[in-house]
Amino acid sequence: MGIVVGGILAAGATVAQRELLRRAGSRLIDWDAVRDIARRRLAEHGQPLAAPERAAAESFYRDVLVRIEPAVADEIGAALPAALEVPAVVDRVEWIDLNIVTFQHLFARVERAMLAAQPNPDTAGRALARIVNRTIGNQQLGFLLAFLARKVLGQYDVSLLAIGPTPRGRLNFVEPNIVATAASLRVPLDEFRTFIALHEATHAFEFEAYPWLRDHFAQAVQESVEQLTMDTGTLGARLRGALLGGEGHWLERMMTPQQLTTFQRTQALMSLLEGYSNHVMNAAGERILPGFRELHERFERRNDQRGALERALMRITGLDLKMEQYAAGERFVDEVIRERGRGFVNRVWAGPESLPSLDEIRDPGRWIGRLEARS
Repeated sequence: MGIVVGGILAAGATVAQRELLRRAGSRLIDWDAVRDIARRRLAEHGQPLAAPERAAAESFYRDVLVRIEPAVADEIGAALPAALEVPAVVDRVEWIDLNIVTFQHLFARVERAMLAAQPNPDTAGRALARIVNRTIGNQQLGFLLAFLARKVLGQYDVSLLAIGPTPRGRLNFVEPNIVATAASLRVPLDEFRTFIALHEATHAFEFEAYPWLRDHFAQAVQESVEQLTMDTGTLGARLRGALLGGEGHWLERMMTPQQLTTFQRTQALMSLLEGYSNHVMNAAGERILPGFRELHERFERRNDQRGALERALMRITGLDLKMEQYAAGERFVDEVIRERGRGFVNRVWAGPESLPSLDEIRDPGRWIGRLEARS
């Protein structure tokens, strides 16, 4: 009897292990689950756009971009190789779906790297850990996407994760958020639409007028992903140490020296992109939109009035670093223009070797000196 029972239990355990391995799969995230979680969290804020509303908004953005393009080209000092793509007006659920595609590409690289780094056959313990981690990850990403879907106003969507020839980028406008923000700021909707379109158009110019930029950025993102996935052995200890406090952002404190170097290089590029965009927007704004300065000041005050929960979420996710990028990059561009003029600052677009480091973003004089020494 003992032999029979033992044999049945052993067979059952084998079947259970096979089923566990089958269910675990190799994916870090279940994207269908993420989409469902994000949509549920949006609840009543996930209503689709009515067809007439979408058509009217798309018509407005097409017309206003025709006015914006020459003004931005004049400030940047470079013309687009072709007119901007037809803008897309999206609702919050559509924005989530668009960005899930980008996340999927990114996580696919992580999954392949982790599988390649796994030396031994899969085990039930690893499979169970993957299931638990995936469940937690689904909830985290679903929450984050739902949170951002109610905050993002516009987005220049370019495939930064695929090196090589790709379709041109597209301007997306999250119309429900734009309408709600215009109402909260008590400004005319069309004026606020123009304000957002101007900012996103400057990003389009940066990537479309200087084609090398997209591939360079894609390389930086891929390098960061590869480094993060290849050094997970001490991640827990580094995370605990980062949360105890110290200099810099907690995300930076948990990185290895090599990871931090790559991260800071990407941060410097993001600071430049955001700061240059803000400078061009401010310079061209009054020519396109009467009362631009007042609208801009209202918008900035709105950013300073975030609630405690929102500030905490931005700190946890690292989104607060993006806000710092705007300020640091704009100071860099303004100081270089003040010291050497617009023609000199446009040398940043000559190629990767001309891009400022994060230290040079913080101290523009160092970047000026480096480029003058090369002349």
